[in-house]
Amino acid sequence: MYRFERILVPLDGSEFAEMALEPALAIARAMGSELVLFRVAQPIPRTQALAEMPDVYNDVVAATHREAEDYLRQIQAGLPDDNIVIEYRPGELGIARQILDYSLEHGVDLIVISSHGYTGVKRWAYGSITEKVLHGSGCATLVVRCLEPEKGEA
Repeated sequence: MYRFERILVPLDGSEFAEMALEPALAIARAMGSELVLFRVAQPIPRTQALAEMPDVYNDVVAATHREAEDYLRQIQAGLPDDNIVIEYRPGELGIARQILDYSLEHGVDLIVISSHGYTGVKRWAYGSITEKVLHGSGCATLVVRCLEPEKGEA
């Protein structure tokens, strides 16, 4: 039987992304896999004004990285398993590209990622990181579809 050694769960700080944790944990427990919680630390773009104030920009980037690490540590602390590691990267190359690069560089066997389930105009407007990861990944990918409630539903 095939065994996933390393499972990657990309998180963006949203409840939607965190919905991928439960199935990822179930698979990791069943297979004795390492679970990697991953976040791309997306700093603000370096504008001309910020380029003229490199110390301010560097402070903003450092704060973004601290926030990513703090978030992942908080998620990690709330999970019962010991075989969980956290990783974050700067996001200058784009979120999907960073997820794909990390998975390739670190021998990830399975990516468990959530999808907001956007269609039509919303999908066009927001793009789809999940779709880019699904089509660009060289490993198995499990997409956990998270639908937004219809207006009026609670």
